[in-house]
Amino acid sequence: MQLLHDFWDREVELRQIRLRLRSGGFGYVTGRRRVGKTATLVKACESAGGFYHQAVEGTPEQQLLHLSEEIRNVIPVFRDVVPRTWNEFFRLLSRERLPKLTVFDEFPYWVQGDPDLPSLFQKWIDHDLPGSKALVVVSGSSQSMLYSQFLQEGAPLYGRAMFRLHLEPLSYTWFCKALKYHEADPLSFVRFSLVGGVPYYWKLLSRGSAVRQADELYFQPSALLAAEPAQWIRDEGITGNLPKAILDLIGRGVNKPGEIAARLGVVQGNLSRPLALLLDMNLIQRELPFGESSRTTKKVLYRIHDPSLSFYYGAYLPNRSVWKLLSVRKRLDLLERHASRQWETFCRSLFHGAARYWEPKVEIDLVAPLKGNEKYIVAECKWKRLNQNTKQKLLEELKKNFQRTELAKKLSRVYFRVFSKEDLGKITGNHT
Repeated sequence: MQLLHDFWDREVELRQIRLRLRSGGFGYVTGRRRVGKTATLVKACESAGGFYHQAVEGTPEQQLLHLSEEIRNVIPVFRDVVPRTWNEFFRLLSRERLPKLTVFDEFPYWVQGDPDLPSLFQKWIDHDLPGSKALVVVSGSSQSMLYSQFLQEGAPLYGRAMFRLHLEPLSYTWFCKALKYHEADPLSFVRFSLVGGVPYYWKLLSRGSAVRQADELYFQPSALLAAEPAQWIRDEGITGNLPKAILDLIGRGVNKPGEIAARLGVVQGNLSRPLALLLDMNLIQRELPFGESSRTTKKVLYRIHDPSLSFYYGAYLPNRSVWKLLSVRKRLDLLERHASRQWETFCRSLFHGAARYWEPKVEIDLVAPLKGNEKYIVAECKWKRLNQNTKQKLLEELKKNFQRTELAKKLSRVYFRVFSKEDLGKITGNHT
């Protein structure tokens, strides 16, 4: 495990919090498990002289005791009184001056302990918070719980949030900065493909080879990242075998709804609800061909966007029983194949509005608008080292394939590219 700083980047997110501090109000912070929500909120509290509390699982009495022990340092009334109920807590809070920023992290634990809490919280937000000019923010590991409280019409806290902040994983560039890897080195990208932009996972990486890192993260007994997906799914309250089976199939490359239904032996219509659940929790993403919308096409693909989750389902599960039997060369080949799948996604992430495009006999890795939609880039993404002759042949083949598509009739000014391993440093340098 590497000794790293606890915090990287997030200046944009911290700036948004600082701006909201001027007017106060109520808000919430979302983001996938381990993405850095807690670190960001703690940093914001340190900068603003605010109060941060992380809830614990347990009974309301336990939770109120823990909260009172910490909040008494900033709100004196709690030095003398430990509230017995949430209703009593909010009555006491209404009489006191709040810090400029107050954060209640792992808020879903409180809701699990007392389902009436959101209604009490809502009344306090409506009647008492506006006069304080303070900013109160909640967050938590269970995104499904947060969404059900804030985004479902009819929920007590629906429409109350004036501030919402969603944390995305950090970039490949920040990964290289944090771990002092060279951006242009393809092995740096292979390492990144094991952990993605999740800072907590970066700390788990040893300083060994990529093969050794994969072994320690996933394949050794009690490897931490081998247990992460199950915990992630539990956090989101996903139950039943169908959503888990769908996730497993998509991770193995079965990405068309019809194929998924056929593999599972179910009617395709029965996939709508579990697919919607996995989409809402950002465990999978839906892709449409470039230039198409759900109104104009029935063509759709599903994929796992998160690199570490993709490795778990696409590489770890199919190979966990044979990994120890493979030579170092074959293990590295397995990692390279996984990096190759991530390379396409990575290249698309560097161009606003990029998507892949496909027709029955043609598939193009990347199409994206350039210069205000006046010009377009059409690209092939190959995770290989290519000499100039090979690259030129691929470029000519790409042009021919594109001219056969219906899309070619719609896009007049097109710029063709082949992105290979040699382009790693160049394209990341242009998009930092």
